[in-house]
Amino acid sequence: MTAYHPTRIPGRPRRFWTTFGLILFFVLLIGLSQTPIRQFANRVSIGMLSPLWSIGRGVEIFFIGLGGIFSSKLSLVQENVALRSIVNQQSIALLNQTILKQENIILRQIVNRAMDAQPLTIGRLENRGEEFPLGVAIIDTGFQNTTTGLSPGVVVVSEGAVILGELIEIYPKTAKMHFYSTTGERLMAQLGEMHVPIEITGRGAGNFIASLPRDLIVAIGDRVTLTVAGHEFILAVVSDIKRTAGDSFQEIFLRVPVNISQLTWVEMYAP
Repeated sequence: MTAYHPTRIPGRPRRFWTTFGLILFFVLLIGLSQTPIRQFANRVSIGMLSPLWSIGRGVEIFFIGLGGIFSSKLSLVQENVALRSIVNQQSIALLNQTILKQENIILRQIVNRAMDAQPLTIGRLENRGEEFPLGVAIIDTGFQNTTTGLSPGVVVVSEGAVILGELIEIYPKTAKMHFYSTTGERLMAQLGEMHVPIEITGRGAGNFIASLPRDLIVAIGDRVTLTVAGHEFILAVVSDIKRTAGDSFQEIFLRVPVNISQLTWVEMYAP
């Protein structure tokens, strides 16, 4: 018996899959038009795309933060430059102030004393006030312990500017000085910036008194100076003024601007 084999028609499978694909496409199209299926598809698509959206948003935030960091760094650099400029300006101002102070000191020295006003020597007071009411003091410097040639008449000065008196006796290792403010001691000096000649009288313990014409302008704090061999020293400062009605004179009270009862070191200048 002869077996029957069906004849295979060429191209049939291709038509079958084409037809099946078209049917499936129309089924999906009809299904997606239905609301529940469309909502499910939307949820699926959102779920799939959300990670990508999150990654993109994270990248955007990262670059925004990176830009903020660079902007902050730039701001700090600019602020640092501004602060350095301010510090430099203040340093220059302080330097100029220091220079001006030094120039002021030098100018005061030039105005108040000659450039060559140098002390012969420095001495220490031995009695420190015990004999000051008597108008004398003992200095621990004599002709044996100094080579400067001390002699009577050498003036004694405190702090390089305030004249106190002068040496009256020189011994081997000590010297005796006499205070200008000794009671009853009379001395010619100059008052104020105009250097008005006045006579002052000692009252003891660094105090003086003077009688001046009433119309002479005097103020508390005015200086009285004494010039020795071209060097100007401060002798006293006006501390009080007494004027009596109808009197043609005024009394001026003066005081040495250092506490002589507490003196320790003094300088001696040649007249």
